[in-house]
Amino acid sequence: MMTVLFLLSWIQRGVSLFACGISCIFAFGTLLAQENDFGRPIPEGGGATEVRCLIGVLDVDEISDADQNFTVNIFTRFSWEDFREAHGGKGTIKKLLIDVWHPNLIFLNRQQTWSSLGKYVEISPEGKVTHRQQVWGNFSQPLNLHDFPFDSQAFSIRVVNAGSDGMNGVKLVQDPEIESFVTKSYSVADWKIVEHDTDSIPLTLPSGGDAPSFALTFTASRLSNHYMIKVVAPLLMIVLLSWVVFWLNPSEGGSQLGVAVTSFLTMIAYHVALSSKLPEISYLTRLDVFVFCGTTLVFLAMIEVVITTGLAQKDKLDVARWLDRICRVLFPVLLTLGGCYAYLWH
Repeated sequence: MMTVLFLLSWIQRGVSLFACGISCIFAFGTLLAQENDFGRPIPEGGGATEVRCLIGVLDVDEISDADQNFTVNIFTRFSWEDFREAHGGKGTIKKLLIDVWHPNLIFLNRQQTWSSLGKYVEISPEGKVTHRQQVWGNFSQPLNLHDFPFDSQAFSIRVVNAGSDGMNGVKLVQDPEIESFVTKSYSVADWKIVEHDTDSIPLTLPSGGDAPSFALTFTASRLSNHYMIKVVAPLLMIVLLSWVVFWLNPSEGGSQLGVAVTSFLTMIAYHVALSSKLPEISYLTRLDVFVFCGTTLVFLAMIEVVITTGLAQKDKLDVARWLDRICRVLFPVLLTLGGCYAYLWH
């Protein structure tokens, strides 16, 4: 009796293992079928699958010099032909994005974004698949601030195919139906967008090879009136304040030194406030050169006060007054030369 039960248990185990093996085979076959179904749609003549791209900038919220990024609200539309998705309906149908083949597109310079409308695709009866998405957030952009605050910058939004198809599998091109665009009305107040363009230049990977990419680039010019009124004008006032010492009596050393020291401390506070507006770059901007020139003149005015006060105490009042008269002309000339160098030759 025990022998019969033992044999029955082994037979039951064998049947279970056989059923499990059959299930694994069917599951593996299903995965292969899905892989074939979701493979890249190859055009009739062969070659790469063409993905038509549209990037539209709906709004530019902010351009940050200190963080070297920009905040935009964009709309994207990507479409491609997939004959396997053709259907007999009269209009478009919707499917989940994960249920159809799609290029693995990523924003190359994205920092932090939020998106909507990206879960579904629309499929026409002929098999044209369209994926729409709205994205808002920050995109990184290295800036060349040498000409600040009279500079122009190019800002790019670039998408790259990160899939395994490579350059021979997917090709990103501008959508011929609707051109990529940049809105004419935007939120950022201290910039003016002057032009925009698109390109499909492949991205060269550090490991070698190229990846398909598509980019919308818009060029913006900084409106310098804001900086002339709120940055340059206060700087000039501080420098002119330091020159008051040239019209004070050299024998009143306390009053002269008080004005000079106050001007110099104000200039230091001005430097601290200005540094928060720019990144820690290794070169001087045009504004940096002009600010450095103004700071140097304020410091030299304080040194001149010390010299004329010493001369007055040594009964050389005429020499001290002569030095003041020289500085009344010399310092404006030096400031003018510094300004010309900063805005014309630097």
